[in-house]
Amino acid sequence: MPAIADIFPPELTAIRATGLVLAVLIAAYAIGRRRALRNADVLILLVVAFGLALVAGTEIPDAILERFSFRRENGTRILGVAVFAILILFALTLRALAQSSRVSQQLAGALEGLAWEEFRAAGHPERFRDTIAVVIPAYNEADNVGHVLDRIPEEVCGVRTSVLVVDDGSRDGTDRVAKKHGAVVARHVVNRGGGAALRTGYRLAADSGAKVVVTLDADGQHLPEEMHRLVQPVLDGEVAVAHGSRVLGEAEKNHPAREAGIVVFNKLVSFITRTKVTDCSNGYRAARADVLPTLVLRQEQFHTSEFMIEAIKRGIPAKEVPVTVVSRLSGHSKKPAVLRYGMGFANAIFRTWLR
Repeated sequence: MPAIADIFPPELTAIRATGLVLAVLIAAYAIGRRRALRNADVLILLVVAFGLALVAGTEIPDAILERFSFRRENGTRILGVAVFAILILFALTLRALAQSSRVSQQLAGALEGLAWEEFRAAGHPERFRDTIAVVIPAYNEADNVGHVLDRIPEEVCGVRTSVLVVDDGSRDGTDRVAKKHGAVVARHVVNRGGGAALRTGYRLAADSGAKVVVTLDADGQHLPEEMHRLVQPVLDGEVAVAHGSRVLGEAEKNHPAREAGIVVFNKLVSFITRTKVTDCSNGYRAARADVLPTLVLRQEQFHTSEFMIEAIKRGIPAKEVPVTVVSRLSGHSKKPAVLRYGMGFANAIFRTWLR
């Protein structure tokens, strides 16, 4: 057992004094803010303060590092401290990510629940029962959504359509334009992304007893006149989901980097799912309403590949059908820059497949 003299350092250097001062400040902050902070956060701050005081004010860490062969010579002691610091930071980072994920899921659930309560209170569920529910996520698309809504047919393959626009926190009056053109509007008070808007739309349509749910963009890139191509195989019982494919159909030229990315991601999704996929980034699709609650959908933005991979993983019968993709009617795309879009899309693919 080490003697008392071996526990405390022989002299209080400037760096040790700084460490002790920081430890006191962190502990004081945790205690002073204990009513505003969560209990777990207060505990973590106190543990950090205690650990910092231990490192700065005693020789105990040296004894521990000795056990792991980190000796004073040749700077290995500093390396040992760095290794342990990295491990602690890694643990704290994992905790922060898990906490952020929980908060995001809670917010998504709250938004969906609020939208459903407003939807039900307004008596809209009856309007969607036994219909083809056309769900359109929209964010700041006031200039385009009206033109899209005017082109949606009243019937598709002999079944009446009902239109739901999910306004994802728009600030340009998208919701007012959609209502003016006859659509039911569900609204998110904050912008969460196209994937979050579709989750809300799926829940409202499925819980209302719709037969089939069709999704398309609010910017005019998808042609409502081609909706029957997606709906027919679902109504006939051939498949449960019909994905639109610009590769099998037609598409106006896009940015070369995006077109190259589509090719790469199609091959990647085809490889990991062992299923031939020609267009994993197309949001124009039709799905039997009763299969939607079986899918685990968490992506806020890069949702198109998530839906396709989820359907494949769960063995849901699906096929791709030719559709046409044109340039948006007006305005600028809400997608991020090419590199960030590619990284986000790849992340969504791998996270969906690995979970």
